[in-house]
Amino acid sequence: MNLSELILNPNNFFKNLSNKEISLKTPFLIVLIFSALTAIYTYYTTSIMFKIFPADMQNMMAISTIIAAVSAFVGGFIAWLLIAGIMHIISIAFKGEGSFKRTFEFTGYGLLPNLLALCITIPIGYYFLSNVHIQPLTMGQLQNPIIVKHVMSSIIPKTMVYTNLLIGIAVTLWNLGLWTYGIKYARNLELKKAFIVALIPTVLFGAYQLYSVVKFL
Repeated sequence: MNLSELILNPNNFFKNLSNKEISLKTPFLIVLIFSALTAIYTYYTTSIMFKIFPADMQNMMAISTIIAAVSAFVGGFIAWLLIAGIMHIISIAFKGEGSFKRTFEFTGYGLLPNLLALCITIPIGYYFLSNVHIQPLTMGQLQNPIIVKHVMSSIIPKTMVYTNLLIGIAVTLWNLGLWTYGIKYARNLELKKAFIVALIPTVLFGAYQLYSVVKFL
């Protein structure tokens, strides 16, 4: 299997793969690495952000950081399942034919752009956050949501936010392209119908990811 063809010619990639036996090994590996990197990045960024809390609260924040990382890891697999489920259900309205397992398989391949994007955003995040100085807030300041939001926003440089935003938009469009061809061959649909089927979950998934970036603006 040549993943470079998935990047350069997704139509041929999914067309050829549709004639082979269903295998979740490679898409599972893609989602596994994506989820693991997301968890690591979440742990790192959360640990940075939680430095605003007083020293006597850091032990509790350490537990929260681990929970956030685990949630991020599990969230990658949940997203895979939900996106595949939504596309499979919508495709029924267009009289799509094919097993859910095939839809699940091809949807997993469509998350490759997210994995590749992390290989860019993680170094960028580390570059901007590694030397950031954070002054812990007092309990009184922590009770003021305006102050907390302002401090949180000040930790993340605008350059980093806008860079991640542009990468996020590019990845969302790439997701749409891959999932369009994926669902086309997974459910035997015309390209136009496949695009419509892929559009809804892509918009939902992309909007969630972009929101996680723009909330720091």
